[in-house]
Amino acid sequence: MGGPLTRFVGRKSRLIPGSWPTDERPTSLELMTTAAISLPRDHSDLASVAKAGAVVAILDGTYAIVLYSWILHLTTSARIFQGIASRLIGKGSFEGGAATVALGVLLHFTVAYGWTTIYYVALRTFAGLRAVVESVGGKVVVGALLGAIVWPVMNFVIVPLFGGRSVSLSNWQFSSQLVWHMIAVGPPIVAIVRYRPA
Repeated sequence: MGGPLTRFVGRKSRLIPGSWPTDERPTSLELMTTAAISLPRDHSDLASVAKAGAVVAILDGTYAIVLYSWILHLTTSARIFQGIASRLIGKGSFEGGAATVALGVLLHFTVAYGWTTIYYVALRTFAGLRAVVESVGGKVVVGALLGAIVWPVMNFVIVPLFGGRSVSLSNWQFSSQLVWHMIAVGPPIVAIVRYRPA
């Protein structure tokens, strides 16, 4: 194939603006296409990680606010995130106002991005996993399994590690959180995150 774009891409490192022969000067479309071709492949992969982490953080935060603040009236939206911040700075976070709410939101997003990154690394590492999630059914299964892993690990490992109290298996909150994570935490990560081998 020897069209203008092929010739342009093949010798672009030797050309400077204004040096193209008149009949072979690349069009704007060719220039944009070449720029897209030269973008690092990892750029789109990392963009998918950024998007997935944000989606999961927003969904999970909204779920907590709606359930515990609006429906059950057990707490306020602010105290939900101050509670997250308290895992890092102690009970004083509940007196910290907007600053500790913001810290809680930041930590919440950090956790979401942490799990999203773990899945991305697994996707890069295991070809078998990539093969499974090529199908819609595979994405559903892997997403549900991921959610079923995230919640118990958070509840029984991460939360106690930072001084929090785990929800017992017999508590209704454990089951509701497990189902939620299998629907709206794991699946969005699997659906959005991409890895395209070079």
